[in-house]
Amino acid sequence: MSYTHAMRKFFGWLVVILIVGLPVAYCVHLYDNYRKIQADLRRNSQRVVQPSVDDTSVSEIGYIFSIRRDTYIREGRLNLVWFIAVPETGSRYSCSYEAGFPDFKVGDGVRIIHKKDDVDNVDFTGYIIGLHEKEQGKTTEVWALDLDELEMDLDDQ
Repeated sequence: MSYTHAMRKFFGWLVVILIVGLPVAYCVHLYDNYRKIQADLRRNSQRVVQPSVDDTSVSEIGYIFSIRRDTYIREGRLNLVWFIAVPETGSRYSCSYEAGFPDFKVGDGVRIIHKKDDVDNVDFTGYIIGLHEKEQGKTTEVWALDLDELEMDLDDQ
């Protein structure tokens, strides 16, 4: 076998390995990220959440009017957000999942515990507590942001 024939054969195999190997490696990477997302969700949902309330906290009754659930497999992360309306005050909140019960649905009645709006605070830790049916008493720790405050901050920029 001549040197050029051996080199052609080597580069031929190299191209085949790249054409087949790279997509397979990327699929394995995506599958590993998906498994990581699911394991993180299971671990976080098993955490028992006890609401921490202080003099800067407020508790209100509302309902979930929308949910955003995005799985970013390439980055290996889940973005789970509940949007809660409080009819008594007309307030709306964006609540990003941190730990606890992950299965609230649109229409669920909930108690939302969050920091008072007039408190200048960088800690937006809040809680959602289910009020009815099988969600009753289920608690979730969230990052709770007032949507109206966010909109005003965006308008000011």
